[in-house]
Amino acid sequence: MFYLFSVERRATAIRIARREWLIYAALTAAVITLFAMNPSASDYDITPAGRYQAGGPGDPFAAVAYMLSMGFSGTMNVVVCRLGWRWVKRSKGTRWLAMGLNTNALGQIGALLMVLHSVGYNIALLFGVVPAWTQNLAETPIKGIAGLLTMLGLSATALSLWIRNSRLVVWAHANQARRRLYPLHRRMYAIFPVIAVDPPPSSAWKDFLHVRRAKRQALDRIVELWEGRQRLRIPHGTRALARELGHAQGLSGPVLDAVVERACLEAGFEVARLGTDVRVELATADEASRLVREKGIAAELRWWEEVGRAGTSPIVAEIRARTPELVRASISSGAATS
Repeated sequence: MFYLFSVERRATAIRIARREWLIYAALTAAVITLFAMNPSASDYDITPAGRYQAGGPGDPFAAVAYMLSMGFSGTMNVVVCRLGWRWVKRSKGTRWLAMGLNTNALGQIGALLMVLHSVGYNIALLFGVVPAWTQNLAETPIKGIAGLLTMLGLSATALSLWIRNSRLVVWAHANQARRRLYPLHRRMYAIFPVIAVDPPPSSAWKDFLHVRRAKRQALDRIVELWEGRQRLRIPHGTRALARELGHAQGLSGPVLDAVVERACLEAGFEVARLGTDVRVELATADEASRLVREKGIAAELRWWEEVGRAGTSPIVAEIRARTPELVRASISSGAATS
């Protein structure tokens, strides 16, 4: 239930839960009925005197009861694994939660192996075949390891959820994001001071010491970076050249998009510093940027962090060096003004 309501939408989770509880109730009734047919069967005795540890032939009603109950348990092992792996895909960037979920999945796989052995063992007993080993001998070690992994995984999952949602951790993530945006934000502010609600500190050290209102400042910096980005004038042809250089170096996907965007920013910074009147590209922000903005604050934050890290790329350095050439080309090309 914990995994189900954590992964599925509430309406879907309720529908699935009702179905599973009905199946569980029906199987429980069947198992109790089978037990009532021969409650003294040695199969139900888990002490050394019982069939589970001592071995030997089993009762057919008890064998069917074992198969029904263990079959349902094995099905739940598979369901929990599937839900856990879906949760892992959704929790990208949340390392501890993913580790907890995967640890529990290992425990569920171990429990499934025990279930398969138990069902197979009782099928053999049902047909009068008595295996040469006892059921206890094979299943107890698996049960111990699987139980340990399951409890560790569940505990780590619950702990990671508590940590992730605690006020201290939320503040720490926001403060770290705010500081990562500082270098790029400071450069944008130096060109367009009007964009900032609160002027950023004059140095990274002072910014590090400023710890209050971290989440609000991180959000302000994202908004102000977008506003500054819209004000920048990027020489026509800059994006195409940066993308061509990126492809030549084997870059692709989000990495290439971030490098191209940073190269455009550097060209725009240089144009603003020189005060050159240039004609620019029609699009003031690339398609990747617009798509990111539609995915929410977390995606925007990751985008600007990637753009900030891309400042060390040799492609960005080359575009910065070739900005005068791009400016001259944009003037002579008669490109549309933004």
